[in-house]
Parts: sequence; C-alpha cells; structure tokens
Amino acid sequence: MRFLTIGVPTVCRKQQQYVLTTLDSLVSGLSRGQRQEVVIVVYLADQNETCRRSTETDIRQKYPSLVQSCLIRFLHPPAISRFYPALSRQSGTNSEKKARWRSKQNLDFSYLLIQCQNLSTYYLQLEDDVIAVSWFYRSIKETIKMTASNWVCIEFIELGFIGKLFHSSDLVPLATMIVDWYQHTPADDTYIEYYKKRQQKSRILVTPTLFQHIGWHSSLDGRLQKLKDPYFESDLENKLFVNTNPPANISTTMTIDFQHPPRDCYEGSRGYFLTSEPVKDGTVFSVLFLSLQNLSRIFVQTGISAGRRNILEEGVLELGKNIDCRNQSFYNVYRFHKGMVDVRIDQKDVRCIVIRVTADQKSVLMIKEISVFQK
Repeated sequence: MRFLTIGVPTVCRKQQQYVLTTLDSLVSGLSRGQRQEVVIVVYLADQNETCRRSTETDIRQKYPSLVQSCLIRFLHPPAISRFYPALSRQSGTNSEKKARWRSKQNLDFSYLLIQCQNLSTYYLQLEDDVIAVSWFYRSIKETIKMTASNWVCIEFIELGFIGKLFHSSDLVPLATMIVDWYQHTPADDTYIEYYKKRQQKSRILVTPTLFQHIGWHSSLDGRLQKLKDPYFESDLENKLFVNTNPPANISTTMTIDFQHPPRDCYEGSRGYFLTSEPVKDGTVFSVLFLSLQNLSRIFVQTGISAGRRNILEEGVLELGKNIDCRNQSFYNVYRFHKGMVDVRIDQKDVRCIVIRVTADQKSVLMIKEISVFQK
C-alpha cells in the first residue's frame, strides 16, 4: 500500500482544459523515490465518451512511463444508470442547470472516494484546475508528523473541496454522506459537517497553502470563477521590492522552519523566513552588516499581508552602531503596526538592524521581506 493517493476528477471544458497543467505540477514535485509512495488517480468523469477517450489519450501520450509505472492511473465512470440517477428537478440552488451540475459533481466525488479507499494510507482530494508548489509532498508528510493523531481533515488550500487530506479509512463514510446530501449540499460544505461529526472541532488549515486554483472557465459551461487562494505559498514568495540589500550576516534566536531559513527574507526577489513555533517575548532577528551603512529607508513586512496571518503582533525594529550589536544600546526604535515597518530615515554608520519580539504570540511568525535602502 502506498502512502498517498491524489484524486483528480476531470471533465471537458469547452473553452480551456487544465488537467495537463495540474498533472505537470504534481509530477514535477515528486522525486523518483517519492513517486513510489504516491498514486495519482485521474477520474475521467465526463459523460461524453469521446471526451473521456481524448483526455486519456492526451495523458498517456505525455506521460507514458508514469502510466506504465502506475504513478498515474485512470478511473472510468460506472454505467450512468447504475450510479448516477436522473438529475432533474433538484433543489437547493438558483437554477436547474447549476443544480444538475452540482449534483453530478457530488456524485463524481463520492465515486472517486469509494474507488480509492484501499490504495494508500492517506488520500488528497484535488481538482483538474490547480497547481502545486514543488515541495508539496514533503510538506504534507511533515504536516502529518506534526499534527495530533486525532485529526480527520487537514486542508492545504482554503478554497472549496480542494487540497483536503483524509485518512483513507474515512473515504467510504465521507462518500456516503456526500451521496446522502448530493441533491442539496455541495461537497464544499459536506466535508466540514463530516469532520465535525467525527469530533474534529475546528478547521485545520495549513498556511502558507500548497495549492492554487487556476481555472477561470468552470466545468459548468458559461460560468467564470476567478477564485484564488490568498495564502498560496508560491504567491507569497514574491517580494514587494526587487532590491539588492547590503551584504550582511543573518541570525535569529527564533525557532527556524528549515524550509524557509532566515536569509530567504533578506536576499533575492523571492522567499521568506518562517518560524517553526510561535515566537516568544525577547527573541530577535538580527541583520549585521559587513560594513557600516548609510541608510535612507527600511521596509519590513511580516505575515501573509498587512494585518493578516503570521504577522509580528507586538515588536520593534531597532538600529545599532555597535560592532557586534549585542550591547542593546539601540537608537531609532520603530514599532511594528499591523505587522509592518516602513520608515524613511537619514542615518549614517548603521552597523545592524534588529527585529525584537515584545510579547509572546500564539502563531508562528513569517518575515516576508526585509528591504534596506542605502543613501
């Protein structure tokens, strides 16, 4: 039995197909060894047989070795009359067309869940119009290790019924609930009721998230959906300023998430620093310049965006002239506001800047960007 099954239901869209982009994103993030631990099940759920055959052919031609090795497997729908009842006169949505689409989607999900129940220890629900960060699999395994054992659902994207991780032992009862409610409740809501029924009291959403929705053209013909996950990891890596900071030694007394080391928030146009535990009063993040600097501006952003998650809730930015910046005789102390400091200054001979936490906080800290501007 493998470690993880990734379920990807797909149907044909008239305007644009995304499933190959989704598969590209998934397989490129898996090493040769990791591919032995994963199976990607592509559910060809379209009611049009010609469409199903065309999609399968495209995938087989692009990934012949991955299909042969069973990293990518195909699931075909059962006879329509056996599993899919007549989808007319459904209730709970604004139009019959949308109701039929939503009801079929629910049944697609439930059939996929049932068929994947014995393939692996864990199951990840995706759709055919998402992309993943390149380290998604490693992050999922590390999250499982770090999360208490009584979880039912861990979410790696905020949106819909996407990026939801379950134990495979939960797939049949979850599918049963989706089928029971398929006429009036989207799976987007049903999975929440399921984990609450299983005594998971609150949502477990891992941020920054690992997946992003890219499909503007919905599988419901004529519908546009421009939904984007605001916490997507790759989007978060982009810094506001493309600035070459002065050479410096970076250090911190905060606990470090080694996927996002301290230097990542200071160098380059992408990357950020993330702590592995909530920060404590008195811990610091230090930038010690290799030579004295004349500075005109300092910009520091913490968290996903101003005032949002993982910000520095209580803290100050300090400037120092001492050669080792350890005497704590700092001047020009600036307080963080909504996780940010952006100050225009006229300071000569600055040796270091220090971010100091002034109160314990309950969340981990992300330092997204430190940009230092010289005179």
